[in-house]
Amino acid sequence: DVKGLQHPFLLRFNNKPPAIMAELMFGLGQTKKKKEAEAKVTQTKKSIWQYQGRPDEAVESQVRSQQHNREKSEKATRMTTKTNLREVNMAVETVESGVRKEQHEREKNWKETGRNQKTANTNFDMARALVN
Repeated sequence: DVKGLQHPFLLRFNNKPPAIMAELMFGLGQTKKKKEAEAKVTQTKKSIWQYQGRPDEAVESQVRSQQHNREKSEKATRMTTKTNLREVNMAVETVESGVRKEQHEREKNWKETGRNQKTANTNFDMARALVN
């Protein structure tokens, strides 16, 4: 008879014999099922409570996000263009720089001719020009 034994293990469980292994496994299974059910309930509540926006705002927010993404990509393109332009080598002679140089020389000669004409005109005598 188990009631007559005064073993410390049995005293701890109110003189009841230790549970059989199957009963322990059943209890653990029940706990596992309970935890799974609670997790499912919390997940469902979380998905219900999660704010997903009003249907009429959804279109506006999509348009805003598209505009935002477009602006970000334009800024990125601008930045890469600026960084790429920094690497241009201006020491190399190009056709365009040759044309500019030629135009500059032509303008310098034209200005010099204009200055020389001004000094030549100061020595001009109107009375002599009329007689001749």
